[in-house]
Parts: sequence; C-alpha cells; structure tokens
Amino acid sequence: MKKQIIKLKDVLGRAVSKDEAEDVVDYLLACLTHVTNARPLFGIVNTQTGELDWMAGGADFKSLFQAHQNNPAATDVTRLAQLFECLELSASDLTGMQNHMDTLIPRGVAHIQQHMTGRQGHSFRIVLRRRSVPNDHQVQFSFLDITPFEVTLKRTQEMAKGLWAEMGKSIKGSGGAKNVLINIINKFDTLFRLTGDEEIRAMTEDMSHCVTLLNERMVGLLLDIEKRYGSQHWQPEDLDPALAPSISVHRTSLQDWNEQRSRVMTLKDGEPAVSGVDVDGLKQAYAFVQHAQSLFVISPTPGTIYVLNGPMGGQKFATVEDFVAAIHVEENSISTATDFFKSLDQKTALSLFAIADQNVEVWGRPGLYKGWQAMMASSFERTVDVRGVFHGLKNLLLHLQVLYVVKTRADVDEVKSALSESADKIRKRLADLETIALTGHREHDTVKESVGQWLNTVRRLGEGVDADIPVNSPDVDQILFLTSPGEMEDTLEELVRNALQHGASQVNVKASQQDGYLKISVLDNGRGMTEEKLKQVLKVLKSKRYDETLSTRKGGTGNGLLAASNVILNFVDGAFEIKHGAHGHGTEVLISIKLPA
Repeated sequence: MKKQIIKLKDVLGRAVSKDEAEDVVDYLLACLTHVTNARPLFGIVNTQTGELDWMAGGADFKSLFQAHQNNPAATDVTRLAQLFECLELSASDLTGMQNHMDTLIPRGVAHIQQHMTGRQGHSFRIVLRRRSVPNDHQVQFSFLDITPFEVTLKRTQEMAKGLWAEMGKSIKGSGGAKNVLINIINKFDTLFRLTGDEEIRAMTEDMSHCVTLLNERMVGLLLDIEKRYGSQHWQPEDLDPALAPSISVHRTSLQDWNEQRSRVMTLKDGEPAVSGVDVDGLKQAYAFVQHAQSLFVISPTPGTIYVLNGPMGGQKFATVEDFVAAIHVEENSISTATDFFKSLDQKTALSLFAIADQNVEVWGRPGLYKGWQAMMASSFERTVDVRGVFHGLKNLLLHLQVLYVVKTRADVDEVKSALSESADKIRKRLADLETIALTGHREHDTVKESVGQWLNTVRRLGEGVDADIPVNSPDVDQILFLTSPGEMEDTLEELVRNALQHGASQVNVKASQQDGYLKISVLDNGRGMTEEKLKQVLKVLKSKRYDETLSTRKGGTGNGLLAASNVILNFVDGAFEIKHGAHGHGTEVLISIKLPA
C-alpha cells in the first residue's frame, strides 16, 4: 500500500515553517489522539447526501455499537439514517436533527436539548455546528450520552413520587397532609371575613391544631425519605467507571512523545509534512477540533497539558493548577475542578463546575501512560433537589404558626397580608412537588429575582420575632439573578430561623459586592457548634449525603443546611460555607455567587 503523506500546510490551511513544525506536529497528534479516544461520538454529515464523511470517538457508545455489529443484518454505518438506526433512535428524532441542520447558517451552532432515548435505554443530547464556506454543506456533530444525568433525574422523580404518595395518606383520621394543608389555607378567606372575636378564636384554635399535626407529619416524612434514600448519591455517577483507553493512534509509550513525533515528521517537496499516520483522520480531527463548540483538553503524560481549542487553544501547561487558572475556572469552583482533573489518570468521571460565567458539564477519562483527556460542554440541566423542595414546603408551616396568637379581629387584620402571601407560596410549592413527581422536572422555569426581594423575606421575619435581625445591603438590592422562584427566599429564611432556634438573640445579615461576586453573610450569636459537629456538617456539605444525626434541635430534620447548600450551588460558581463566628462564638454562613455578566 502506498505510504500516506501530507504537508502540514494542507492540514492547517497555512504555510508552516520548519522551525514551528515540531510544535505543530505535537498539536496535531494531540487532536488526533483526543478525537479518536473521546467519550462522545464525533462525526461530520454531508447535508446534501446524508452521508457520514467521518466519525471518531464514541468510547461511551462501544456497547451500543457492539450490539449493532452482532446483528447479522447489520451494515457498516455510512449514513446518518444508519447511525440513528444503530442507536435505535426514532425517525422523528432523525427528522428533528435534520431540521436543526437545515436552519444552521455557516458557523452556526445548535444544541438539541430534547432528550432522545435509544438502544439499551441510553439517552443522548446532540451539539451541531455547520462548517463555513466552501464546506458549508458539512455539519459536524457531537453525540453526548447523558444517561447518567437521566438516571439521576429518575431517582429524583422516584423520591418525589414517594413523598407525594405519603402526603396523601390520612393523618389521625384528618385526611392526607396535602388535603389538610389545602383546607387550612382555603379557610383563610372565611377567617378574614369573620368579625366576632369568639368565632375567630374558635377557628384559629382548630386551624392551629391542624398545623401542629401537619408539622409532625411533614417532619416525619422528611426523616423517613432520608432513611429510605440516604445511601443513594443523588449526583450524576459515571455508568462505566472502568472505561479503559482504546486508542490505536500510539503504539509506543507516550512518555516518548518526541520519538513518536520524529517517526511521523518528514518533508515533502522540501516542506514540513507527516506520514505513517491516518492522514485523512489527522486532517479531519484538526478541522473538527477547530470548529468544535465544546472545549477539548488532553494530557498525554504527567506534566504536559494541551488546551486544543477555544481562546487558549494550542497552549501547553505543566500543572493542573496552571491550566485551571488559564481557562478561567471561577473562584468557587477551583478546588472542584483541580481535584477532578487530578483524578482522571485513574478513572473516568463526570463533573459540573463554572468557567467564565457559565456552568459546564465535564466528561473525562484516563489515557495511556498516566495521561487523561476531557471535554467541557455548556450545561443545560438544572439540578432538582427534591429534599430542598419538600423542606421549603415544610418550612412554610412555620409561617402558619402565627395562628396560635390570633385571637381578635385586630390580630387578623395584622397578619392577613402575611398569611395570604404564605398561602400563595404553599400552593406553588405543592404544584411544584406534584409536577416533579409526574415528570422529574420542576413546574417553573427560572425567573429573575432581585437581591432585595430575597432580603425582604429576612426583614419581614425580623418584624415578627423577639430578636434583633439587622440587614445591611449597600448597593445590592437591585441586582437581578436568574433562579427558581422562591428558593433563595426560603434559603435565607431557613438560615435565620435555624440560628434563632439555636439560641441566637441577634442575627446579622450582610450582602455586598466584592470582586465580581455577591457575598452574603449570616452571622449569629447563638450557641454555635462544637468542633466535632462542625466537621460533621462540613462532611455532609462536601459529600451531598444526608446524615440523620445532624439535627441539633427537637423536631428538626438535619436537612436544612444541605438543602440551602444545594440551592446556592445551582448558581454560576455558587459557594456555601459554614464556620464558627468571631472568637468562636455563634455561627457564620457565607454565600458567594458570581454576579451576572
């Protein structure tokens, strides 16, 4: 067979000097290694013919293709329609992808976010990008196997279904928790119309009794759900942690990278060229990386890290720390990202952290000879924390405890506005929980809320309790964030109430802007925590695994801090920290969220 050879300028589309040839070949080998060994499935489809001009990667798809190849009637996958058939995706999924491709302008990008379910129950997401003129008839695609995230979604839905079903069971003959709760808030209109103090007293005593039963039931349900699901890890877990390197690009040790480079470098007509590799694959790999929307990085050996595309494309780094700083991993995500990349030489892994004002999903796997590679793609999923949703609903019962002190018409007038607001929130939370039980997703999309809206919840709380709760928020009240409705209000209220229930007579809440972040401090003068208890809390926050012994108060569930932490971590580069207060007195919770761009 004739030896393949190609000039470097025919790969890069520009002249390459002999002085830079070695670096160029290093970079091209890195691109070829990455796409060949990638977890996602990469490809290029000709939109005029439907043919696949090239495919690579697909380590996550190995078992799917093996099942297809074991079929005696199977043929080589050379067309897009055959690829969809191989993955057992529907004709409507194929039509949807084709429609997306038809609408793409040159260099246009589309993320097909509807989850497509195919062979063996796997779920996929696709990223498309149309090449530029004169190759604008080509669209390159990345198939991402998002099954681990879908498994997490199913676990979430299972938990929500369990809670919703339990809320339908009778409480001491008084009907299910959800019906009792709805009946209470439906009685508000009647209560607001009553004029006689005796009628008001009788009605509020009955309602207060129901609130007590509800609170006991809701705490019991939350504790039960923690016991039933506490051993599960409700973050995405890699389905194939033993995924081994499968590349055929290098048959010599990558520690001898210079020797490998010297074997493929040559001259053609006096110009730098390469031979002895898959010339077409090398050219396609380079072009794919250049057009990719996701960020590719590869470490062929310890001490060498290549960023293959994006603003830092072509640059090398000697340490993970230098690399993490260069790609602008956000402040609160640095530890997560550093630990993730340092572990990839040992195991495949998934992660989620923030880079340059956005959350990204990261797919990593080991390479040969203690190397590794990873791909970073924009995240479209927002984690649903069922425990947090239910905990927020349970905490709204605290608002109804004002009924205990309502005895006269004047009392009703004083609490009418607060009770009406609580009733609206309870209805929304119930609808939210029911929707998660039915679909696995939240009812509401994200909305814009102001920091002032969050802090006003704390201010209103301070008006109704026998404690000092000053709120200091210079120049931040008008800042808007995208978030799930009501979550931050619930979170801040939970933190302040928790401090009061641990003996605090004063809770200082401060919000300010610092170096591009919103910083919120909740500092109390309560009993504080022992070193042992603080270590226990920090362990729970790091592992995301509930500890039923965490609660330190009667009637508590120990879920509050974990629920609060999960809310904060849904923000771009969100961080949640808890520590002893000044001089070891009380407790301080610190929240940090990247300000909107």
